[in-house]
Amino acid sequence: MTSFRITPVEKGIFRCEHLAPLSHEEVRALASFLHDYRGKLLIDLRKMEGDECTQHIRHFRPMMPITAIFGADINESDIEVSESYYTHEVRCFKTEKEALTWLRNQ
Repeated sequence: MTSFRITPVEKGIFRCEHLAPLSHEEVRALASFLHDYRGKLLIDLRKMEGDECTQHIRHFRPMMPITAIFGADINESDIEVSESYYTHEVRCFKTEKEALTWLRNQ
């Protein structure tokens, strides 16, 4: 079983569902996807613990496209990046509905 699954939600929005701890190869595959992807991203963290999620979000944050995260308690400070990076907007939401509404309006 893979640790994450990427599926289309609707035109221009993909869901990345984190299912289990990521292996080194999966981290590389996810980094490659984020580097190449130009649409909007919905990150579903409902099945994961907060500590691992926070670590990966900090690592991947500079690469993320416009992204809505839901399903885990993520502090706003965990998604902030240095102003030296050109980054897209990333926000955290309590529910999938709120996250999708925000993404659709971006």
